[in-house]
Amino acid sequence: MALINFWATWCGACVDEFPDLEDTYRMYSVRELAYVTVSTNMPDEKPGVLRMLQHFHSTGRNLLFASAAAALQVAFDPNWDSAVPYTVLVTADGTVLNQKLGSVEIVELRRKILANLSSDYIGFNRYWSTP
Repeated sequence: MALINFWATWCGACVDEFPDLEDTYRMYSVRELAYVTVSTNMPDEKPGVLRMLQHFHSTGRNLLFASAAAALQVAFDPNWDSAVPYTVLVTADGTVLNQKLGSVEIVELRRKILANLSSDYIGFNRYWSTP
């Protein structure tokens, strides 16, 4: 399973939710969760992007668009209007479990992660799947 977050340094909501997403990755990374952040900043803004990643002690994989962001965003999701933050939780086979344009509801996202992590105890996933 992978958690993918598109963000930008100039986006207040992105900056606000970044620590919660980092904490979520740290909590579940030992349980087959990958985390990728994709900065939608322009390539020449790389120093600012790196400063923010360092400030939040980012531990996941971090990408920065190397060209026009809009075309790459459309390639990721043709229905997405390129606004950030945009967060997607996807399985290894490409099934989208959760997607959110705007700030994520962190408890809801964590429940979705837990409901879909592999577990030896069948009740575990059922528990986290119930509202």
